[in-house]
Amino acid sequence: MELFGFGPHLMVDGYDANPAKLRDAELVRRILDELPEEMEMTKVLPPFVYSYGPDGEDGVTGVVIIAESHIAIHTFPKKRFLSVDIFSCKAFDMAKALKKLAEVFEIGRYETYMIHRGKEFPKDPELAKKIVLGEREYLEARVS
Repeated sequence: MELFGFGPHLMVDGYDANPAKLRDAELVRRILDELPEEMEMTKVLPPFVYSYGPDGEDGVTGVVIIAESHIAIHTFPKKRFLSVDIFSCKAFDMAKALKKLAEVFEIGRYETYMIHRGKEFPKDPELAKKIVLGEREYLEARVS
């Protein structure tokens, strides 16, 4: 059993994507709506999506809050570029997420970055409780 580590954070930079798809706020909303379930994550709220410029000409930004953290998509149609963050407190199938994003947005090439967030975050609840209580005591002492 892994005792430490909060979870994986996958960052995707997609290049040479289809500009029409990058302008499509409804497509971004649909992907954010579907991806959590496909990644076996739990959607907490419906996706929030915002278009910039007329008909998303300047891009679309969307985020969905999941119980495990969040998924965000930012598009830049004029540059044929998008960035995606998938941050979760549990492991997920990164290849599956990449495949879906590449197909849906017709990404020509992409770069990925994956980091493990909170490497020292304890998975043991009792240890986590001690750390949090210790930090609170420290902060309260500084404020007093």
